[in-house]
Amino acid sequence: MFVRKTAAIALLLVPVGLWAAPVPAPLPAAIEPLRRQLAGQLPDTTRVRLLTVVSYALREEQSARAISYGESATALARALPAAVRGPLLLPALLSLSSCYANLSNSSEALRLLAEAQILAREQHNYDALVRTYSNQGSIYHSRGDTSTAGQHYRTALRLLATPAGEAVSARTRMKLLGNLGSLAYLRNQHPLALHYDSLALALARRSRDATAEATYLSSLATFLMKSGQLSRVRRLLLQSLDISQRQHAVRTQAELQAQLAEYYTKTNEPDQAIAAAEQALQLARQGHYLECALDAYSQLAGLAAGQGDYRAAYDWNTHYVALNDSLNSRQTMQTLAVSQVNYETQERARRLRQLTVEQATQSQRTRLLVGVIAVMGLILGFMIWLSRNLRRSRAALAANNSALEAASAELRAVAVFKDKLYAIVAHDLRGPVTAFAGVTSLIDSYIAQNDQAGLARLPAMVRQAADSLNHLLDNVLNWAVSQTGELECRPVPLPVSEMFAECQALYQTTAAANWQHITATAPESLRLLADRNMTRTILRNLVGNALKFMPAGGHVHLDASPDPDDAGMLLLTCTDTGSGMSATTVNALMSGPALPEPTPGPNLHGTGFGLGLVLCRAFVHRHGGTLVIQSRPGAGTSVTVSLPMAR
Repeated sequence: MFVRKTAAIALLLVPVGLWAAPVPAPLPAAIEPLRRQLAGQLPDTTRVRLLTVVSYALREEQSARAISYGESATALARALPAAVRGPLLLPALLSLSSCYANLSNSSEALRLLAEAQILAREQHNYDALVRTYSNQGSIYHSRGDTSTAGQHYRTALRLLATPAGEAVSARTRMKLLGNLGSLAYLRNQHPLALHYDSLALALARRSRDATAEATYLSSLATFLMKSGQLSRVRRLLLQSLDISQRQHAVRTQAELQAQLAEYYTKTNEPDQAIAAAEQALQLARQGHYLECALDAYSQLAGLAAGQGDYRAAYDWNTHYVALNDSLNSRQTMQTLAVSQVNYETQERARRLRQLTVEQATQSQRTRLLVGVIAVMGLILGFMIWLSRNLRRSRAALAANNSALEAASAELRAVAVFKDKLYAIVAHDLRGPVTAFAGVTSLIDSYIAQNDQAGLARLPAMVRQAADSLNHLLDNVLNWAVSQTGELECRPVPLPVSEMFAECQALYQTTAAANWQHITATAPESLRLLADRNMTRTILRNLVGNALKFMPAGGHVHLDASPDPDDAGMLLLTCTDTGSGMSATTVNALMSGPALPEPTPGPNLHGTGFGLGLVLCRAFVHRHGGTLVIQSRPGAGTSVTVSLPMAR
């Protein structure tokens, strides 16, 4: 017995369309005004748009005729200037690919979609890009290649999840969700199919797309009926039928009546099933939808046989066989029409190759003529010789001028670079010098107060200020050596807890002087595979900058943990409770030049990052790691570096 395809799946996938009739069917009334416009004198850009609209409107009911319009639109768009070609060629390719897909020429449809995909990426048209992936998935779905279809659908979903996915239209989203529901249903994943179809239905209602709402109500009813959940099926089908009747969608009404007949058959209501099937047949005849009529004949034959009316079942089956033979003949004519279109395409390609050969012949003749002119020019050899000497002299002079300008520019760049370095060094020297000045003030204060304990702390503070000055000089030296390429990176296993303890001890005195605190957390088992001196420099700069930019009473915390995204890396994080930085400042620090401008810090006593951050970035990159700054004004700063982990 003939088995009817699920109507919802046919609606959600790329439509396959009816077979072309031996006699072309009349064009829809809405197409006639467009054809009359095409018969007149129009600009090429307008003609491409009209051809694309006609091709898209005819793609389902008269796909063979739609291809001729689509091919004309594509060929004309390709001949347009590059400035206007892309936005017109992209919709033409999408429409033409739908026509070929409806005619089961999937290879040509996939080729056109691949070209449209490239154009969509170049134009950053994410709506068209999602459509190409969704349509490719539909074609593979119709082929039965559900694995490849799922890959294309998942790619489209990932594009929707990006910020650019917000530009994707509701219609494209609905089609993708419907296709996903059909694929899940084909894989017997009924709950997932219902989920996707429900999402598509909700989106159709939000966008007030009545046609799409009717489609997804019908598909939802189909999924529920096939899974045996009949309680909601009748209500969903009647809702979809009501919408289709308001829109005068005769074909959709016929398909819905056929679904109602199937529902009544399952619920053992033969009279209602026969009435629905007869209504479906009447609507199919009214709209000349022969496939729907074929389904109705099959249903009526089965229902009559189920009631024991074998005479009626025989009559209905006779109608079914006759119509099926007619449709097979139409399929043959459709195949011939596709073959004719392919032949015309090949003929155009042959003509293009012929024109290319003629153009090559003409080019050879042109080169021959140029050769003759060159031979005649040899008669003026002496004059040419003088001209060449003059051109050579001018070229040599121009080359010397260019070399001189390049040398001058390089010298100016070196001078600017040197001045910038001097400015940074002078800028960052203020901190240690200020510390020394502060120590002298403390000496006077402690002597005046006879504070022996304070005087006892002064040597440590002087030593700390000297260490800060030495740290600055180390930064300058390391930066200079790294610029010459002579600084070698020698990775060795380093216990993270020891490196943290060493850095903590180095800055403990400075922190105590400003009532600041430094803490560190690192499991004993964590070990870095890094250069010891470079790692020290990275930690010193991170902690030193945190202390400089943090007010009194602040807190700096060092933390180490494995990178959850990369098993071979460790994350070292330095977090402070300072005043934080704006997003603009963070972006400037992350993407700044190799030698930054000296800038004032966020507090009165701090200086700019200077060479410290430059060295951190350079040393982290030498280890194949990354440096990330996270900060907000008033919320402190967190700097995270990733370095290789020792196995």
